[in-house]
Amino acid sequence: MLGVAIIQMESFQNWEYLVLNIAGMLLLMGFAGYAAQHNRLNRYNTLLYITGIPLVFLFGARLFYMLFYANLSNPPVHLYDLKLYAFSLYGGLLMVVLYATAAAWFSRIPVWSWLDNHTPGLIGCATLGKTGCFLNGCCFGTPTIMPWGIPYAPGSQAYNYYIVQALDHLQEQSWQVYSDRIHPVQLYESGIALIILFLALYLLRKKALPGLVFLLTAGLYSLARLGLFYLRANPETGTFLHFLPWLYLIIAGLSLGVLLIKIVEIRKSVLIE
Repeated sequence: MLGVAIIQMESFQNWEYLVLNIAGMLLLMGFAGYAAQHNRLNRYNTLLYITGIPLVFLFGARLFYMLFYANLSNPPVHLYDLKLYAFSLYGGLLMVVLYATAAAWFSRIPVWSWLDNHTPGLIGCATLGKTGCFLNGCCFGTPTIMPWGIPYAPGSQAYNYYIVQALDHLQEQSWQVYSDRIHPVQLYESGIALIILFLALYLLRKKALPGLVFLLTAGLYSLARLGLFYLRANPETGTFLHFLPWLYLIIAGLSLGVLLIKIVEIRKSVLIE
């Protein structure tokens, strides 16, 4: 298995993509370490917990990709393939949240403050990861006539999809416009994630209501993913791709709904006092 991984590394072309994703993972692990220290987790459990984060992330990212972006009857990759592609950032982040929640529950740590302390790492990982996608040319957008649209270079994934394989995709895709420029959806998402990151850091410094930072971030980021879903090309249409917008909507609705309930309860308790 190690030999396969080394071969994959040697054949990889876009090192900026790899470096940015590794940086995002280190940022995520760093804030997880901060959360563990803040909640006085012992060193052994902290090390064990942090070590599991990249493994859980990769598992979630690959599983999410296979469910929503791959044809399960003939998948291009399998769950445990050691390949440096076929991952979904959102799936990885979602799995890390579940992992962090389980860790807090088993360690009897207050879940909301625990997740709040993880939030800058989670959204920071999204910021760096989508910037890496832009540099790699994957996860590209649909055609646009807007002045900020970007051209795609010959040989890029977008070029192969829109030019080389154009006739193969006419039936499955209906674009509003036909242009040699496309939406830089990766930068849209990266920019939105960066704004949410600054907001999360600000709220953490203000010692906001426990859970507010995480729930607000989860709601806003999921809504952003929902909106950008319709600006992103889908060269790999998965078995359950049509359920993906509903998943974003459900997670956003649950996050913001729970946040609203918490705010209402706090206000009621203040009025009673």
